[in-house]
Amino acid sequence: MLEQVITVVADVMHISRDTITKDTLLIDDLGVDSLELYRILLALEDVFDAHLEPATADWKVRTVGELCDRVRKALAETTI
Repeated sequence: MLEQVITVVADVMHISRDTITKDTLLIDDLGVDSLELYRILLALEDVFDAHLEPATADWKVRTVGELCDRVRKALAETTI
């Protein structure tokens, strides 16, 4: 799953996958802004066929790894 998330982030940000790890900071390292985060979330929803709800109070992601964890959580909630 991490590789798929990295691929999506790299595609949206138009950067090499090789520059992204699970510890890469979305804002500080990649310069992701709110519009790009929205585009990343939409792309992840398409890839994983899961609804990602960024408006909830517990939805804070700083790193690519945390983004991957959030996708995992959304998938678990979908299968319940």
